[in-house]
Amino acid sequence: MRCTPLFIAFVLLSACTANLPAIDDTISQEARNADYPALQPLPELISRASAGSTIEVQTEALAARVARLKARARALKGRSIIDGATRLRLLNAVKDRPA
Repeated sequence: MRCTPLFIAFVLLSACTANLPAIDDTISQEARNADYPALQPLPELISRASAGSTIEVQTEALAARVARLKARARALKGRSIIDGATRLRLLNAVKDRPA
């Protein structure tokens, strides 16, 4: 029971090593010299977000896709996948085969 907190402390301390990759080397010089992005006023962002809600747009697009897929399924229902000649050939091949 006393070993568990000691083990957790050891694991946490072992994660604090100095063998981390140099993150500064991954940033290009162009990115370092770039200006900070301009901050946008919050009310403007909120009004833009609520004007054309992406949730509503995606819900409508998804509902339209569901309707198209259901119509396609109704059109395909009851149709045979293979033609009559192929069906007859397959039935004869299975009938002649010993069990």
